[in-house]
Amino acid sequence: MPIRGVMTSCTRVVRLVEAALAAAIAAGSRAAQSALAELSRCFAVMERKADARKSAAALLAERAARASDRWRAAFEAAPLGMAKVSLGGRLEEVNPALCAMLGEPRAALVDRRFSAFVYPDDLPVLRGPGNPGRARAAKGAAQAEVRVVCAGGRLRWCEVSSALVRDAGGRAKHVLVHVVDITRHKRSEAALRDLATRDPLSGLANRRWFEFELTRHMRARAEAQTTGALLVIDLDNFKAVNDTLGHDAGDRVVIEVALTLQRHLRDNDLLARVGGDEFAVILRGGNSWAAEAVARKLVLAVRDEVTVAVIGDMVAVGGQADPGTASGVLPAVTVSVGVAPFQALEGKDPAEVLRIADTAMYSVKRSGRNGYAVYGASGPHHARPNRSLDVSPRRPQLAGALRG
Repeated sequence: MPIRGVMTSCTRVVRLVEAALAAAIAAGSRAAQSALAELSRCFAVMERKADARKSAAALLAERAARASDRWRAAFEAAPLGMAKVSLGGRLEEVNPALCAMLGEPRAALVDRRFSAFVYPDDLPVLRGPGNPGRARAAKGAAQAEVRVVCAGGRLRWCEVSSALVRDAGGRAKHVLVHVVDITRHKRSEAALRDLATRDPLSGLANRRWFEFELTRHMRARAEAQTTGALLVIDLDNFKAVNDTLGHDAGDRVVIEVALTLQRHLRDNDLLARVGGDEFAVILRGGNSWAAEAVARKLVLAVRDEVTVAVIGDMVAVGGQADPGTASGVLPAVTVSVGVAPFQALEGKDPAEVLRIADTAMYSVKRSGRNGYAVYGASGPHHARPNRSLDVSPRRPQLAGALRG
């Protein structure tokens, strides 16, 4: 009951008692006079206590109002996105920073579900401990990194932190959410990861990442009998290309070979550049016959696509042949491939498997290049060579291009 109501009830009781005592005093009772004096003192004490409680309540209300004003000012001026979210997951209040981040006005955000702004693929993360609407779990606090869909469909990586707010009685009121844009941090992480795992020229995995993946794949193979094979691919006559057209042309050949190999491999196979003119492939499935078919396909693809697309194009646009080249004939770009099927190499460690694939590849080199060899099978097998590109003065269409 409010203090004023309590005082009113007490006053009525005292007045009735005073009336009864007054009647007793009129009749000449000394005990009644003492009781009336004691009652007056008690009533005065009660009134002083009631005034003290009223003052304390007013002071608390004033402090709460000042705290609310300070919270409101901090909420509005905060440089990071903040929102008050209902226990059902709907936005009740948003600050200007969150509006600016999402590119939406306040009116377009209030009363919408917070999950509506999360990229669909990241909703399982948000539905876990990072869901602002479910921060009641995990001691009332949660955190998650998700992509947020902003105006125009732009995606931002954000760190979403949420905390459950309770009233004085301990009952849950709402969830306070902080949203921090970490897109730049994520991009920096990706750039550093690429520097550590990617070859800068071809964009493929580098040797360090390849060796890590080979070890992991072979460990998984040992545990679950995973199939697949390791392919080692080396460019033929690469030094002649560099000497004839220069190192820029050699770089273009490497890039074109990398693109060609990628086009003829599956998405789950790993292609890496492990040396200047050497590539490696981890086939993540299939038996030795399938690995042999892939090797044959890659040999023919490089022979047919890279020679015409790169060297012929460079000569046509005025690439300079080495004037000391006696024949004026550019060798075709081909590859030698060594295949090491994992099923045939049970118990071998990654370094030994790589050595076996290298040995198979060098057997192709020694026997004429432009082919493949499979460990444990007959071979090597060689593709029919394409005619080399003649850039001698006897070929007027190419010689004229060189002079131009």
